[in-house]
Amino acid sequence: MKKIVLLSPAHPLRGGIAAFTERFAMELQNDGYEVVIYSFSLQYPGFLFPGKTQFSSDPAPPGLTIRPGINSVNPFNWLKIGLELRRRRPDLIVPRYWLPFMGPCLGSILRLARGNGHSKVVAIADNVLPHEKRPGDHAFTRWFIGACDAFVVMS
Repeated sequence: MKKIVLLSPAHPLRGGIAAFTERFAMELQNDGYEVVIYSFSLQYPGFLFPGKTQFSSDPAPPGLTIRPGINSVNPFNWLKIGLELRRRRPDLIVPRYWLPFMGPCLGSILRLARGNGHSKVVAIADNVLPHEKRPGDHAFTRWFIGACDAFVVMS
């Protein structure tokens, strides 16, 4: 059985990307894959989040393994998650990229994970070119892109 890890927002986080990820994981499982979602324990610092809350009050979707452990701003956490994925040796890692702010975190995790010489990375990218330009966008995106083998681009 092929092992797939999704690096993406999922329950208890809310929003369209989380819903997409959960649905995608269910379909992969229905096709016989072993799927684990690595979600975020901290997606955005509060001052960067545009809405009222990042969290859903709904129950977790049944039948999915969701590990909310990625901290987008803590490099020690990136090291921990990257080395954990390296040891797990998934066949495929599918990160979700929607904002350059996530580039350092996801790019670092993926570089560490790929050190196992086995895992391939196919990213789902929503906004490679962000709607609003910020300092660091180009460098953060290049760091992420350099850690991937292939892409599905959604925009």
